[in-house]
Amino acid sequence: MDNNFTYTGISSHLLQNHASIFVSPCASHCLNMILEDFSKVDWVNRCISQAQVISKFVYNNSSLLDLMNKFTGGQDIIRSGVTRPVSSFLSLQSMLKQKARLKQMFNSPDYSTHANKPQSMSCVGILEDNDFWRAVEESVAVSEPILKVLREVSGGKPVVGSIYELMSRAKESIRTYYIMDENKHKVFSDIVDTNWCDHLHSPLHAAAAFLNPSIQYNPEIKFLTSLKEDFFKVLEKLLPTSDLRRDITTQIITFTRAKAMFGCNLAMEARDTVSPGLWWEQFGDSAPVLQRVAIRILSQVCSGYNLERQWSTFQQMHWERRNKIDRELLNKLAHVNQNLKLGRMISLETDPIAVEDMDMMSEWVEEAENPSPAQWLDRFGSSFDGGDLNTRQFGGAIFSANDHNIFGL
Repeated sequence: MDNNFTYTGISSHLLQNHASIFVSPCASHCLNMILEDFSKVDWVNRCISQAQVISKFVYNNSSLLDLMNKFTGGQDIIRSGVTRPVSSFLSLQSMLKQKARLKQMFNSPDYSTHANKPQSMSCVGILEDNDFWRAVEESVAVSEPILKVLREVSGGKPVVGSIYELMSRAKESIRTYYIMDENKHKVFSDIVDTNWCDHLHSPLHAAAAFLNPSIQYNPEIKFLTSLKEDFFKVLEKLLPTSDLRRDITTQIITFTRAKAMFGCNLAMEARDTVSPGLWWEQFGDSAPVLQRVAIRILSQVCSGYNLERQWSTFQQMHWERRNKIDRELLNKLAHVNQNLKLGRMISLETDPIAVEDMDMMSEWVEEAENPSPAQWLDRFGSSFDGGDLNTRQFGGAIFSANDHNIFGL
């Protein structure tokens, strides 16, 4: 679930009536909160704003956009993501990748026709600013570990057993990058720790990590002992009676010490190649009670992103003008739509956090100073409220003082 007030209230009500239910926050939502907090850091926010000056200038001039496509081989300098923070950091990545080609374009003879435009000097100044590019490189480096985790959890796979390790690796990557700058490291690590500890981390994640064979049998994992307490809490909830927990201690020892089928060659070879849930299904027969618990836990996803996308599919088909569609037909349409999406995902390598179509209304493209299509209506004032609107009023309303009134109204 998301962490807003509505979901929290509903989950509290469910927990009061159903003791065996676990509440797990949506990992995609929490990771997006981390990226949003990253983008609010002063120098990162300034870097994003400067990059947007360039993208708006390019994408709001058709001839300049054609020129950019010529220099970049048709590659865009911005990318649309599933959320605004994701779009920002993906676009910085794309712009950094096209850095040399962008500079070449702005210094080419073909650009001379655009050099006198008001925004041109600002864009050239930003492109030639080494501090800007250092900030872009740094923003990309610090956000990429979080984006990697977001890709893993948003793909719809049961990765609840990996989220703990993925977050540990992401934090270590940020620490390594800022090994010579403790102040900056503290800023970003505090953001990650706050969201991880207060929102994202769940005992279910710790229990899943403990049961994950690729983590349990990895001698390089340092955090394994800290998972035991949460693991036992989960066991007590899933196995509430002493009868259900009768042989559980012996079975845990059998698993952790890789005895019986857990220690056979096939099981050891499959630890890192087979999904944890399937691994337990194949090799967990010597610990039947623990096997049932492990399969239940490790078969879970830790993100509601795919469910949200499925709900958006229903919304596209069932709206105000089509609200009389038969429920059976609606389900069939949604089924076909989802299968088409799955087919595209199988046939093409898609990025689960990126959007195929560019959002032309995003803050990376849309000019802030341009009025929205509805803003001109505000000039009419109260004329619509039962009053008469004559020709002169209409002309004064639709044209400002600086507009050239071509109709002479």
